[in-house]
Amino acid sequence: MRKILILTLLGVGLAMGPLWSQSSGIMPRKSATVRIPVQCLTGPSGETVATPVEREPVVTTDSVEAVRPAFSPTAVDMLAFDKRMSDTRESFLLRNNSPYHLSRVVLKLVYRAPDGQMIDYRTCTVECDLLPGSTRKCEIDSFDRSRNYYHVDSPPARVSGRPFKVSYQVLRYDVVVEP
Repeated sequence: MRKILILTLLGVGLAMGPLWSQSSGIMPRKSATVRIPVQCLTGPSGETVATPVEREPVVTTDSVEAVRPAFSPTAVDMLAFDKRMSDTRESFLLRNNSPYHLSRVVLKLVYRAPDGQMIDYRTCTVECDLLPGSTRKCEIDSFDRSRNYYHVDSPPARVSGRPFKVSYQVLRYDVVVEP
């Protein structure tokens, strides 16, 4: 009797299993298969060929190159350089002459004595945010760590200081791309 009851329950359970899975929402119903209509063409050999889907155009590097603005060494001007003998930092104004929003300007600075003899040179990166046509004050660490030099336009603090002039060259700048 017990065997018959267990076998009956097992048989009923196996028979009801597919019905439970169809109503639970976990398994899709067999009658609910998705059918996608396909437009077909008949090929030269009589077999059906699927119609290709239209592809979106891909932007290549050639079209990106055409949009990229050309580098101009005159896009950024340096104005009003200042370094007193007691200063550990140099300050100056950068002016954006381009129609683009610029940042991170890389400059080559050449320091010379008033007679033109080179004292030092360096390349420095100035982190700044220059809107088109705007001017911004920037500061960098001075090349003169011993505090012996002063810019010719800045008054000397003592007679023993050495004056210098500075010239610059714009090597690089980043154009800010805004969405």
